[in-house]
Formats: sequence, structure tokens, C-alpha cells
Amino acid sequence: MRVPRRPSRRSAPGAPRVDRGATRVVAAGSTVERETTARRPEYNPPAIDTEANMTMTIRKLRLTVMILLAAAGGYACATKAGTGALIGGGSGAALGAGVGALAGGGKGALVGGAIGAGVGAGAGAAVGHYMDKQEADLKKVKGANVQRQGDKLIVRFNSAILFDTGKAKLKPASEKDLSDFANVLKQYPDTNLVVEGHTDNVGKKAKNKKLSETRAESVIGYLGGQGVARARLTAMGYADDRPVGDNTTEQGRQANRRVEIQISANEKLQQQGAQGQQASARP
Repeated sequence: MRVPRRPSRRSAPGAPRVDRGATRVVAAGSTVERETTARRPEYNPPAIDTEANMTMTIRKLRLTVMILLAAAGGYACATKAGTGALIGGGSGAALGAGVGALAGGGKGALVGGAIGAGVGAGAGAAVGHYMDKQEADLKKVKGANVQRQGDKLIVRFNSAILFDTGKAKLKPASEKDLSDFANVLKQYPDTNLVVEGHTDNVGKKAKNKKLSETRAESVIGYLGGQGVARARLTAMGYADDRPVGDNTTEQGRQANRRVEIQISANEKLQQQGAQGQQASARP
């Protein structure tokens, strides 16, 4: 008995051809549209919540910086060089986090922030130590009132000591104090100075403005003559725009008539601090 042959899976000539990847049946000479098979649903992976990830990264970075700064806090209490470490640590962490984020995303921000905080703290401590020594020497200068603001030194000379009323020519008696001041500056060449002239509010504003500028220039001219590099010195005149005392009282007006010198680390000193910290961090 002959077993009937199983029909071939191939379609006979002229038979409808099924496009299994689509939803059509194509017949000879015509097209009949009908549903044959359901298409496989497309896979759409869930969107990554990058905003949430970045928020978490920022929180971790803040915690890292807080821990580093807290560790440096005890050092800051012992010496003002520690103030530089705190300032440098904070700015270094911010810079390192930015670079790390570009290089490795959120994880890179954490690593970069930690490294940046360490390097910044070391560089800030080096600048702070330099300013510590300069501050101590400046306080030996007669007539100079020295104050510290972070890693910046503020030196004030009362105008009555330096100038006669309404004049911009230095008194001969004041030159000894400014000479001693210049000698200290020459020992610390890696700082820049902004020499500011200030007046009280008595008289015309324009006249006081000109007087304050001329007095600042007179101080710079004398310091330059004593060997302080002119490139380090900048003159500014503010008249009565930045009082430190009450202009309604004689005592306040006397305090406002002053020459104020702001001393800060130059770019070379800041780079040396950063390079020294990086060298010490190498294995």
C-alpha cells in the first residue's frame, strides 16, 4: 500500500505567498489585506533617570567635601595657613568635580572632587603659610595696621600720618615707616598689591576722588623708589565710597582718611603651591 506523499511546504506556482514578517497575504494578480500574524512588540528600555542620578552624585560630592573640610578645620584653628587649606580645598573640590564629571560622569565627579579638594587644600595651605610669615613681619612696621582676611593681608596707614590735610605729598616723617614697609615687601616678592586712597565725605566728591587717587600714586611712587617692583603695584582712588567709620563723627572721619593696601598671592605663588602638593602626592 502506497503512503500518500506529504504536500511540500513550498507554494505551488500561482498560489498565494504569505509574507510572514508582515501583515499581508499577496495573491497572484491582486493584493488582499488581512491580519495573519501579530507583529512582535518593539522593546523600549526604560529611560535612565539621569537627573536623579546627578542629584545623588552631587549629594555624595557635598558630603565628601564636608568631610575633607572638617578634617582640615582643626588645622585651621591652629594656624591661619589652615584657612588657606580650607579655601583651597573648597575651590579645588569644585574644579576637580567638574573635570571628573567630564571624564567619567557621576563617579568621575566624586573621584575628581575628592582629589581636587586634596590638591586645593595643599596649595591653599602653602599660600597661607607664606602669608603667615609676611603678616608677622609687617606687624613690626611702625604705623601699619595689619589685618588678615582669608589669604589676603590688609595694611592701613592713617592719612594723617602720611600726608598733610588736603595734600598728596608724603610727609618726611612718614618715609621711614614706608621704607620699612617696602623692605618687608621685597622679602616676599610673590605677592601683588593694590594701593587704595580713601577720604571722608567732607568737601566735593570730585576733589576727594582726585585726592585719593593722587595719594595712592604717591605711595606707589615711593615704594617703587625703594625697590618694590612696579609691576606688583596698582593704584586705586575711592574718595568716600568705602568708609570704615561713621562720617558723622570726627573719630569716624579720621578713620576714613586712610591709605589701604591689599596684599594677595600672585599667580606664581598659587601655581607653586599647587605643583608642590601634586609632587608630594606622587608615589
